[in-house]
Amino acid sequence: MASKILILSTRENGSGRISLTHKAEGASGISRISADLSRDDLLQLVLFCEGCDLRRIYGSPAPAELTLDGLSVAYDPRQDELLLSRQVGFSEKSARVGYAAFLAEMAGVVETVIDQAETSKHGLTLKTLLKDTELPDAAVTHLTADQIAEVRHRLHEMALLMLYDRAMEKGARFAKLLRTKKFRPEAQACADDLVAALAQSLLARGD
Repeated sequence: MASKILILSTRENGSGRISLTHKAEGASGISRISADLSRDDLLQLVLFCEGCDLRRIYGSPAPAELTLDGLSVAYDPRQDELLLSRQVGFSEKSARVGYAAFLAEMAGVVETVIDQAETSKHGLTLKTLLKDTELPDAAVTHLTADQIAEVRHRLHEMALLMLYDRAMEKGARFAKLLRTKKFRPEAQACADDLVAALAQSLLARGD
């Protein structure tokens, strides 16, 4: 690719849009991949990118793929880049973008999505549940104290988004656990289990 322009934007209702304009080497025209993203799509994209990034830095990088409504995002750890594919009818467009460039553009999206979760109806309760949640010793034995602090912060953010999404489900039992103090120990156990599962999954080393 001779040039690429990646734009990720968010809207007040929690939805967003992704657009990648690129020019293939040897081609005369410019191609564009674009797609509207629902609130859930944006949340899933944030979790996907955060998970891939934690694996590549602190665990063992692994191929991963996320399929949204008409848009596929695949991470290639060997090239450290993402392949974006957009399906429209019988036509498919695809292009690659460096992972670091994608993360830089995602930074604002991540901040917005986390802010929505923190300021939601259950945001304060969720943050309280996660505040003292620790990482399993077996998952962080290869990390320094500073790395553990960074990983804990990022895993807590991921868990916040996942628990927020769970609490938003209509009729969800988890939302009931958050509303009633007598169920708070059960809600705490859910938060503890989720953070432990994320740590074991994303920080595992292949060596």
